[in-house]
Amino acid sequence: MDKINLQLYSFGMDSGLTPLQKIQTAADIGFTGVEFAGDYHGLPVGDVKKALTEAGLTAESAHVGLDQMEEEIPYLAELGTKYVICAMAQFNTAEEAKVIAERLNSYGKMAEKYGIKTGYHNHTDEFYMDQNKYLMDWLIEYADPAYTMFEIDCGWASAAGVNAQEYINAHKGRIGAIHIKENSKIIGAEKPLSLNDPSPWEKLERDENGMPIIPEEFKRLMEERDKLNVATGSGIVDWKAVKAAADAQCDNVVYVVEREANYGNMDRISCIREDIAWLKANL
Repeated sequence: MDKINLQLYSFGMDSGLTPLQKIQTAADIGFTGVEFAGDYHGLPVGDVKKALTEAGLTAESAHVGLDQMEEEIPYLAELGTKYVICAMAQFNTAEEAKVIAERLNSYGKMAEKYGIKTGYHNHTDEFYMDQNKYLMDWLIEYADPAYTMFEIDCGWASAAGVNAQEYINAHKGRIGAIHIKENSKIIGAEKPLSLNDPSPWEKLERDENGMPIIPEEFKRLMEERDKLNVATGSGIVDWKAVKAAADAQCDNVVYVVEREANYGNMDRISCIREDIAWLKANL
């Protein structure tokens, strides 16, 4: 595998790196591109573009909230981005999936003039069933292929109990990007929230600085989730089969490493270095 991108979220919340330093560090590690996750907020687009050029990286994809797509698509177009992807959204029925798909269609039509498609990235929730079909299936069905694509996070898909390569094969031509996230076991699809439910973050108490106070129960849950994100090549995902399936259904698939946790008592950057080394050696 020659072209491998890094989701900049992978550096973690406490890396100490500035957004522009993350770009250069990704290049130093050996990645050929990055996937943004709001890392450019507050920065002039010229500064980000310059950092990418100096690092020799592309930015083919970015995670953007649905409510921010209209505003951020022109900015990302200047960076050469081709996929603007919703990282997550609340929906728990086929009807609500249609609402999300229609928003993706709308923003995708707006982005067409830039050569950009909108997309969606899964967790486990999207593999919850409604009317004997995955919510993700409903979303793909309602999304217009002329304006949209999908990014399959193979780690979360496999955690939900879904065979990633079989799922890709079932949606040929619709999968433009793959998240390379290793996973160690199946936990099942979590029941998602409705469009009409308040965000869990809105329910949290705030400290004197207005920051959310994370409950201990939630911290323990996240610690257990972190244990799923093991070294690439050591878990339950068949990456060779995933790559073969993805490449067969779409040209120029974007492959993105996303690391959500450390493993083996190593720091985050050491884990990321091992991820890319395994991919280069095995794919």
